Amino acid sequence: MESGTDVATAPLSAPSGFRADRPEGESRRAVTLAWYGLAVLLMTTLFALVVRQMLSLIGPSLQASLGFTDLQIGMLQGLGMAIFACVASYPMGWLADRYGRRLLLAIGVGIWSLATLFCAFQDSFGGLFAGTVGIAIGEAGLAPIVYAMIPDLFPERKRNTANLIFYAGSLFGAGIGMALGGAMLEWLATSPAVLPASLAGVDSWRIAMVAIALPGPLFFLLVATMPLARHGASSTPTYPGGDAAHAFLPYAKAHWRALTTVFGSMFAMGVAMTSGLIWFPIALPRAFGIDPATVGVGLGTAVTAATLIGVFLPGIGLKLGKRAGGLPPIKVAAFFVWLAPLPALFLPFVTSPFQAYSVAALQGAMGVAGSALMPGVIQDLALPALRSRILSLLGIVNALALAASPLAIGLISGLIIGPRGMLYSIAIVSIPALIASAILISLAQRPYAATVRIVRSQFPKAEA
Repeated sequence: MESGTDVATAPLSAPSGFRADRPEGESRRAVTLAWYGLAVLLMTTLFALVVRQMLSLIGPSLQASLGFTDLQIGMLQGLGMAIFACVASYPMGWLADRYGRRLLLAIGVGIWSLATLFCAFQDSFGGLFAGTVGIAIGEAGLAPIVYAMIPDLFPERKRNTANLIFYAGSLFGAGIGMALGGAMLEWLATSPAVLPASLAGVDSWRIAMVAIALPGPLFFLLVATMPLARHGASSTPTYPGGDAAHAFLPYAKAHWRALTTVFGSMFAMGVAMTSGLIWFPIALPRAFGIDPATVGVGLGTAVTAATLIGVFLPGIGLKLGKRAGGLPPIKVAAFFVWLAPLPALFLPFVTSPFQAYSVAALQGAMGVAGSALMPGVIQDLALPALRSRILSLLGIVNALALAASPLAIGLISGLIIGPRGMLYSIAIVSIPALIASAILISLAQRPYAATVRIVRSQFPKAEA
């Protein structure tokens, strides 16, 4: 059972005019604007994911044209993306709680678009590393802003549906981005005559980076003109005797067990899922002698299939749990997380790309099913006044996972001789991470339930 200080457990006072739910009889136009807002947030996230997936797909091209080592590729795809994301995620969440979330998100779109364009003109590791840090700067506030805005746009009765749609769309973006990126690289490699004469001799990865940077102004305008929710969620409730700006540390101290186990489980799952997405485009060509662009299409298809299966499983699990006595979402999530390590055990023994894609799809489906429920779990865990800051922890753990997984696999693969060395390295990193994720989410259930009871007793209107 968790306990807190007087500051951490004192009731929040709602700002004047604050309503946590939509009034009855709200106009159809307001509902339409909420769904439009979700669509803009989803499309913006898909744009960011396409950029991120392209960084993975061009790894072999960077090694061929610039002579980068596995460790350098790991630093570009992991450490470069994580440095600023870890440092800036909480400040971005703090700003999102106080100032325009729409404004911050639009600025982020502009930054990562310019950074992507910058990468296309670099010839050194230092220049590309700076570009990936710039991409991370733009994307640092993406997750906390988006997930904090969903409860602002939707009441609780529609929030889980909106969460699931957004989460599924984000994962479809990973698969679609991988498939489209692979198709683009394949087309650039096989159809050089179609390109203008001015691009003759230009590396295909450079052309691809320019192409995916071009939609940046369009997404900037979509976010900048997105209608704001009229809930008043941007107003910040305060604690008696103190500004909510200083309330995070007392809250974190009071509920550290719930926070560390929930976010620890998500970090471990992120390490496992990231290891495959980043390194399969390099591991499979080495192990089976296939073209990297072909891997992009095949792996993208596997990720898309995993998403299709995984996003439907939580709903089925919740319905079955309700029939079994009303299992809470965190228990349903734990069931799927425990299943995720099973297909991963077969990865060292695959003998064809199809088998590798099948392992990735099955492991991904279980991971998606468990992870899809976690945004709602964190939203329940968070006080409304601290929502962006608490959700910023999601960006931090994802950034740490993005940094840890590529570096670990890059280091281990250098110690294993043979074309399958990187494939073995993925298994060595991902299997223990999946088991750790399952253990932590099981340990999280009691402290999480205690925190949710306290939060709802302090601010019951947030769950109306």
